[in-house]
Amino acid sequence: MSSAEITNPDKRLLQRCDREYELFLSVEEQTELPAVREGFPGMDEFVARASSILQRRKARAGRSLELHVREILEEEGLESERDFEHGVESESDRRPDFLFPSRERYLDVDFPADRLRMLAVKRTCRDRWRQILNEAERIPTKHLLTLQDGVSENQFREMVKSGVQLVAPEPLVRRYPKEIRERLMTFGDFIREVKALQGSA
Repeated sequence: MSSAEITNPDKRLLQRCDREYELFLSVEEQTELPAVREGFPGMDEFVARASSILQRRKARAGRSLELHVREILEEEGLESERDFEHGVESESDRRPDFLFPSRERYLDVDFPADRLRMLAVKRTCRDRWRQILNEAERIPTKHLLTLQDGVSENQFREMVKSGVQLVAPEPLVRRYPKEIRERLMTFGDFIREVKALQGSA
């Protein structure tokens, strides 16, 4: 079944991430393996090459997830620049990954704050979830989409206390502790909420 045939946005997101990662590893092997096989004159050169490879992997992983999310939002009927904006500034030097419906509405003090949403996107959240807390001051609940395989109950309670609503693709929900599962949102849940707020559900 192709990704276009999968109607569930949660499953579509995971499938695309998996396929892209497989493609990336294939390209990486073709470009990096020859140098690895040749060897290195010393440890410093080896560490520098390994660090460069790891840094590229991390940067690609985060950016690619954002792009997959943006594509699926559009496939689900949300129009970029009308229903959401990607990577725009909310306050000075603060850029949530996604702002709903727009920066213009966010800056309009007459636009109800309860109709605004932000979505941060991180492959893993661990301690990095705190980075999103000041990204959009008008929005009290920060939605965070992650592909992390579960969090501890203590960490989840800390996130909730800080105003973070965790969003996880539906197939990953079962990997979270039972006490947490019912309090998670799926990516599909988030999309439906945003569409309802904008009157396009």
